[in-house]
Amino acid sequence: FFVSPLKSFKLSQIAELIGAELEGDPDYEILGLSSLLSSGSKDISFISRDSFIPQLETTEAGAVICNNQVAENFNGNKLIGEDPYLLYAKCSALFKDKASIETGISKLASVSSSSVVSSKATISSFVTICDDVIIEDEVILMPGVFIGKGSRIGKGTVVYSNVSIYDQVEIGSNSIVHAGVVIGSDGLGFAKENNKWKKIEHLGKVILGEEVELGSNTTIDRGSVGNTIIGNNVKIDNQVHIAHNVQVGSGTAIAANSAIAGSTIVGKNCTMAGCSAIVDNVKIADEVHITAKSLVTKSIKESGIYSSGTPFMKNSVWKKNAVTFKKLHELVKK
Repeated sequence: FFVSPLKSFKLSQIAELIGAELEGDPDYEILGLSSLLSSGSKDISFISRDSFIPQLETTEAGAVICNNQVAENFNGNKLIGEDPYLLYAKCSALFKDKASIETGISKLASVSSSSVVSSKATISSFVTICDDVIIEDEVILMPGVFIGKGSRIGKGTVVYSNVSIYDQVEIGSNSIVHAGVVIGSDGLGFAKENNKWKKIEHLGKVILGEEVELGSNTTIDRGSVGNTIIGNNVKIDNQVHIAHNVQVGSGTAIAANSAIAGSTIVGKNCTMAGCSAIVDNVKIADEVHITAKSLVTKSIKESGIYSSGTPFMKNSVWKKNAVTFKKLHELVKK
């Protein structure tokens, strides 16, 4: 691996590259990106919420990304735009060090002779590629990756260490699969006979679109019949579980420790906050936003924000309310 030297940008360069309006010294040199509280004089920072405005008084940042309203509270160099969080995202890409890895197949990798691996791909040590796999240009497989029979990895996709990709999995171009992810394992499918579980074999695939990102230790089950499908530009956080035959629409984002049960369809541009869950066989409309720790138990037909669960309160109050909740049905009858 090769890490590039410290990056340096003038404010005028950053403004042009991220599409922001510059107020301040165009030749001021920036060496990094940091938070308002931890920034030094050569760092650029950002503010996207009014609650952080008091930190502008003490920050040592050489420049701040903000909107026009917040800009009035800061006298230093500013990069201004309507969506500071988006500008911050673009700015972060400028300072990201991309590891330079030599293309080719490591002598310590195991690659089936029936697989097709691009000469422009990077196959690291201890990677296993089974029969009939297709690895396209500029794919990077980090050490310890397993690719099952008949799978396909699209151009420019990066798969980090110790990922297990089962048979018949398709991953689109320019995706990122973080360490420990499992794609294509069987879902929870069993039928009972004489008090013993009989396994339902999973015969479907997992199909991921383009520009999908899967967080560490996320699991996606293959379809039992039909396929599990993750649309383009879907972003999934760490330790999320997607069950068999689920479909997730393009542009949807799912935060950590969330779960979607089997055969549920989630629309486009939805969000699921942390520890939320959706039961099986329901349909979620486009542009639905589910707040943290919510449990969705039936289909949602209209876009909007949805919540469930008990709000945060002191434990002593919660205990009293819990007792009342147990008696709620009787109280309603009275």
